[in-house]
Amino acid sequence: MKVQDYATTLLAHIGVQGAQVEIVEEDEGVRVAIQVSEEDSGMMIGRRGETIEALQKIFSLTFREELGEKRITVAVNDYLDRRQEVVERIANEALDRVAATNEPATLPYLSSDERRYVHTLMQDKGVETQSDGMGRDRRLTVFPQGYLSMHSADDGNNSVGKPTAKPTAIIGSNTEGSGEEV
Repeated sequence: MKVQDYATTLLAHIGVQGAQVEIVEEDEGVRVAIQVSEEDSGMMIGRRGETIEALQKIFSLTFREELGEKRITVAVNDYLDRRQEVVERIANEALDRVAATNEPATLPYLSSDERRYVHTLMQDKGVETQSDGMGRDRRLTVFPQGYLSMHSADDGNNSVGKPTAKPTAIIGSNTEGSGEEV
């Protein structure tokens, strides 16, 4: 079954009528762009994008052999674009705070894709980034360049999710649970 057919069938099974589905091949993967009515958008996006994350997981598992290493992204209406703008703003606030205080700053909850995006954004910005924690408690912290090597709490191998340094501020925490749409 093709991604297009699968998406159309899945949407019909969950009761979404009149959705438009477009499959876009990108360098890093496949984007499943779904346009739904405003009435269905809340259900399709979910709280903080959780339904989109679940749909991406379902698509990834279903098409893992066909896509190999390529990533699959599910985009509902313009949610991902709006969310990316919010994530960029939060990341830039953290970057500004770290530059001003020379202390680490921790971002609020971000999905794994959002954390990956912030890690990429922060490359070549004179800072280091690190994600710590497990599940919904996983957070990304932005550190001044060299901070981690000077303040490391272990041998630098932080694969078990132990924080290596205590951050001084949580950036953008007013967006967590504030009722902001994105």
